Order: sequence, then C-alpha cells, then structure tokens
Amino acid sequence: MPATVPRSTNVATPDSAATGVDSVIDLSKDSAPIKKAASERRREFGERTGYFEVPRAHLYTVLHEVDLPAARVLLIGPFAAERHSSYIPWVRWARYLAAKGIEVLRYDYRGIGESSGAFGDMSFVDWMEDVHLLAKWLKDRGPQVPVVLHGLCVGALLASLAFDAGLGEILLLWSPPESANQALRSALVRWINVEQLFKYGDERKPPSAFIQELERGSPVDVEGYQWSGKLWQDSMRFTMPPAMRDEGTARAQYNKPIRIQKLGREAAPLVKAGTVADDRAKDFTWLFLDNWQWVASSIDEVRNKK
Repeated sequence: MPATVPRSTNVATPDSAATGVDSVIDLSKDSAPIKKAASERRREFGERTGYFEVPRAHLYTVLHEVDLPAARVLLIGPFAAERHSSYIPWVRWARYLAAKGIEVLRYDYRGIGESSGAFGDMSFVDWMEDVHLLAKWLKDRGPQVPVVLHGLCVGALLASLAFDAGLGEILLLWSPPESANQALRSALVRWINVEQLFKYGDERKPPSAFIQELERGSPVDVEGYQWSGKLWQDSMRFTMPPAMRDEGTARAQYNKPIRIQKLGREAAPLVKAGTVADDRAKDFTWLFLDNWQWVASSIDEVRNKK
C-alpha cells in the first residue's frame, strides 16, 4: 500500500465463518485460482493497518488480506459521528468477508476517526477522491479479481457515484440517501432531538434555526464535528445517479450486479435508529450471511461474463 506504515496481526476466524467460496460459488467451471483459494483457505487472515497518502492528508486503512482472494471489497463507511456507532459491526462484517475468502479494505474518511486532516476543511469532493484512489489501488493488486464497492449510508452514496464513473464490477449499497444533503439533514435533526432533552425554554432551537446558520455560512457543531457552511452547500451537489434510485433500473442500466438494500431499526447500531437503546450490541449473522451469498453469486456472474 503506497505511503503506508503497516502493522500486521493475525485474526482467528470462527468455525461458522470459516467455509470457503465453494459453498456458494459454482466451482464446476474452469476457475483454478478460485478453486485453489477455496481448497486452501486458511483459518487465519492478516489485518494490515497503515496510512494511505492522499492530497493534504493520510487515510487510516485496514487491509484484511487473503491469499488468492475470490474478490476484493472496498468498504465505504458512514459519515462523521455515525462512524463511531457503526464501528464494531462494520469491522465484524469485514472479518466475516475475509473469512469467506474475500479481501477487504476499510478506512476512515479524511478528517474523521484515525485519518489525518481537519474535518472542517474537508468536503464531499475530497471524500469522493478518496474512494477513487482506494478503489484504483485495490484494482491494481494482483491477482486480478472483481472489485466490489460496498457503501453504508453516505458511503453508499459515494460508492454509487464511483460505480457510475466506471469503478468496480459489483455494487452493494446499504441505506443510501438520495443526496448528501438529505443525509446531513437527517443527522442534524437526530442530534437536535437528543440535545433538546437537556435544554429548556429559550435554550431550545428548532432544526430550521441551525439550517439557517449553515445557509448563512456559519459553522455548526454536530456531535463533535464542526460542519461548515461550505460543507452544507457542497452536500447539495452530491446526489444518487438517476438510474440508482431503483435496483432493477440500475442493473439494466449498468449490466452489472447491483444490490440496494434499505436497513431498518433491526440493523442498529450499524445504522442510526434514533434512540440510545438501539445502540446495544447485536448478532448480525442474518444480514451478513444473506449479503455474503449475494456477493458470492455476483462474483460467479461476473466470471461468467468474461
């Protein structure tokens, strides 16, 4: 990985997640690398942490390395404070995929989490550039296998735009917003509703008051992140590609495997559900297994087209 400071660890995989790609992908066809990957799957996989150099910052990355992977997945996570609430199930999903023989790269946005850069100076243009750079890096790794773009919430929006630009062979979207501004509005309202519980009388302000501040160019602190007026205006320009509004239309338009899945309250804390009680730890096997099976069948679909 370019400009990285790698640190590697080995992670043992649970028995339930240790089966190879042959459990789902049809291996009767001529596909020696995937057959070998399935037959020689290790019960451990490496996690290599590092920093990926981008303009004006370094992205904190974790590469879940797999020998002879069936595919590679770029995980494009949720935005700002939602990164923290979704962190544990997001990491478990990456490890689940790696245990199935899929190499995974996950990372923190510029200015968020462990990545460098000042959040207040960043824009959706910067975060879009990150997706392009990381997806191209994954694509250039050998051996050549399908690249899956998988986004969650705002990450799903960025993944859809990157896919529309020609990156990736498979697209998996979890709860994509119609626009970046819609995502910001939802996060703002959710934060205000919680904040108002501890305020009284004139201290309380409706969401519209904060939106007006942003529209005037004044910064607003939301869950520890300072949103700038520029970020608010920038968010209005980032919308889902028209063909991505419907899964069937998207598949027909791009002629590639695409899945668009709306996650409900049962998927909290992977997605924000609005209450503190929803942030308890959960077993996500029901979600992981279903999506793994779809990814595996999509890999088979891509191979059959070549």
